[in-house]
Amino acid sequence: MLQTSDPKAILNDLKRKMAEDFPEIADVTYEVKYVEKALEDYLSPAFYLTAPLDNRNQNVIYINPKIGYRGLDLYSTLAHEGYPGHLYQTIFSNDSGIRPVRSLTNFGGYVEGWATYVEMMSYHYAGLPDDAATLLALNQSALLSLYASTDIGIHHDGWSLSDTIKFWNDYGINDPDTIAEIYRYIISEPANYLRYYVGYLQFLELKEYAKETLGNDYNESAFHQTLLSIGPAPFEIIKKYLKEFYQK
Repeated sequence: MLQTSDPKAILNDLKRKMAEDFPEIADVTYEVKYVEKALEDYLSPAFYLTAPLDNRNQNVIYINPKIGYRGLDLYSTLAHEGYPGHLYQTIFSNDSGIRPVRSLTNFGGYVEGWATYVEMMSYHYAGLPDDAATLLALNQSALLSLYASTDIGIHHDGWSLSDTIKFWNDYGINDPDTIAEIYRYIISEPANYLRYYVGYLQFLELKEYAKETLGNDYNESAFHQTLLSIGPAPFEIIKKYLKEFYQK
């Protein structure tokens, strides 16, 4: 695995490793900044500031130092926020000729689902044995599934804190303070985890459809190019256009 904590070195490594699986984009400039100490308690662990439509080179990734990301955690986080995640997806889709008016819409399941999807792939770019990379990706997927299930339980089924504690206890998580913190966060951010996890599952379904349709002619980079060229939209619309593309 790449032995560095330098975000730009990691992003360059990701750009090189992803080249076989994702279409190339023209170079853009970006900055990696750290959250101010006064805001560390209130901001996300990391986030990407979307480039304005009239300046594709104004890209900023923020990292919250309080989280203490390093090693593989930092690597997968930068894949989520940078390449081939939010930064790459934003620039590629905009460069594909998507009409500017679409920037007024917000499809969180597509945007966060894509970033989660490529974050899972990044474990295989990190220089780990394939089995270890697959295990780590599956573990991350399982954790997101627990958070998403809790989200549904609280906001759809009306779970109390005690219901939530029982649910997590069933999966071997027994610290009541940790579970209470999860409960409070999900109460304050309804459906947030569903954007990440359900969106991720939708991309897996689209990939499965493409593989079944094309068989031996399936190409990973071409599949990603098609998805990114369609751009953020409801998944039923994306699948409709994907079907039309493959039926030509």
